[in-house]
Amino acid sequence: MMLQRNAYKVAMSTHSDEQDPLIATELQPFLGALLQLTENSPPLNGANLGFYRKRARVGGSKPLDDVPFEVVEVPDGAGYRSVRLWLVNTNADAPARPAVLHFHGGGLVMGNCQNSLPRMQGLARALNCAVVSVEYGLAPEVGPNEAQLQHQAAVNWLIAQAGNLAINVNRISLLGVSAGGCHAVNLALRCVDNKVVDFSGMALLYPMLDDRTGSTVMPPAHQGQYLWTAEQNHYGWRTFLGKAPGSDKISSHHVPARAKTLSGLPPTFIAVGELDLFYAENCAFTEKLEAAGIATELYTVPGAFHAFESVAPQSQLASEFNQRLLQALDRFCH
Repeated sequence: MMLQRNAYKVAMSTHSDEQDPLIATELQPFLGALLQLTENSPPLNGANLGFYRKRARVGGSKPLDDVPFEVVEVPDGAGYRSVRLWLVNTNADAPARPAVLHFHGGGLVMGNCQNSLPRMQGLARALNCAVVSVEYGLAPEVGPNEAQLQHQAAVNWLIAQAGNLAINVNRISLLGVSAGGCHAVNLALRCVDNKVVDFSGMALLYPMLDDRTGSTVMPPAHQGQYLWTAEQNHYGWRTFLGKAPGSDKISSHHVPARAKTLSGLPPTFIAVGELDLFYAENCAFTEKLEAAGIATELYTVPGAFHAFESVAPQSQLASEFNQRLLQALDRFCH
């Protein structure tokens, strides 16, 4: 395992009592502003899911003017519902380029591709590649079996249309963010089993991989305090799986951490903050990948909470985090 630990300073106890001394110094004001903005938010549950979905659709940066994108609808092939794909920087008149298949975050129950669009456009421009973002169905409307059919439909369509999109099918990598990491790994495992495509790499940002976190396995008190908690994780998994997370009745095909084998997966990059709820499960998954013979890099950030680079995009920590992601994807793409 290649372990890279960012060495930026963590805030000390000389700060005010309202600040968490474990949070990195430069992240403190960004987190404080976010907590103040969301202090009256209701708990995440079935009754309030609509509130959170609506809030997830609001805000975000405007799309970049110089990187084209379009949206297409693709049938899932099984008669359920179509899946929407956001095509970024595809150009039939250009030479064949690598592609990144992207799955957004949102705890399996919310989130969308539109909010990620500017970031994906920037990634496509930096790497001279195409990005295909999958607008997968959310739980509880879509469960794990149908979600996997949508993933497969997206891959099948991408391969079939590679010539029209100027995409090199031998250089398709995966990018999964938070809950998108669950979808990305599940898809990669399915493609290994079905011999559909050999992905050139897989980048996972603080991926949501284990239903037992927050149910039968509780994190240390300092992890999972901000943006995504153990209680929220329990709700997300229960809603997605349709049964109590952490039980022995959970299918190994639906939860990456429960997969019986990881053999055949592509080289993998995992990045996570050390205060993230998913820190322990990400480290454990890295060890499983390495044990399966998968080239793996784990990059951890002291003093960083879940999705910190989105909360504090101007911070030095976020800049370093994003640069490491670009470096990993560049290796996978070229």
